[in-house]
Amino acid sequence: MAKTDFKPTMIRNVEFNFPRLGATFKFNTAEKRSEECKPQANGAAYSISWNMPADDAAKLLVELKAHYESCGRTQPFTKIFGSKKNDDGTVKFSAKRNGTNANGELNEKPLVIDGMKQPLADVNIWGGSKGNIKVTAYPVADPENNGGISLLIDTVQVVHAVYGGNNLDDFDEFTDGTSSGGGQPKELDDFATVADPFADATPAKHSHDLDDEIPF
Repeated sequence: MAKTDFKPTMIRNVEFNFPRLGATFKFNTAEKRSEECKPQANGAAYSISWNMPADDAAKLLVELKAHYESCGRTQPFTKIFGSKKNDDGTVKFSAKRNGTNANGELNEKPLVIDGMKQPLADVNIWGGSKGNIKVTAYPVADPENNGGISLLIDTVQVVHAVYGGNNLDDFDEFTDGTSSGGGQPKELDDFATVADPFADATPAKHSHDLDDEIPF
């Protein structure tokens, strides 16, 4: 693929579902659930999902459909892979990063940062965490030759982190919203310094969602 086929795309102010950012998982077809595995395993990937309001999802679809068509693929555009309409009208999107590249070499883990654009100390967040995500959209065709866009995880910014049980890591020391200063990598320029708007909220228990399918 040409470099122009890879489109950086920012998704802002979403709630994350099924985040698997600290280790790779694969889908066990026999048990119909995802399980942690080595990065070299067949189908191993880091992954994350999020929901978007219908209007925002429609705008994203138009944007990425236009990108697909600009890449000159022979198959007609059919979908954003890993997307699904929810019963409440919102749309679920999923992104992943394979454990290895096409040459069998290990891929780096997705970059996960906090509201101050610093590396998040514990990347094993649970569903219900909130923030922003930068993905790379690129044109592909699935095994049935359906053309569409896949989303590759680039960077995840966790503004409000939810961990196991009632333990919320809400980064109180960063609630003044001040800048973290210079020295930030240029690839983080799209991310703002963001305070946790839920720092004073009553902690809510979230189940550890390990049974979602890793998207194509």
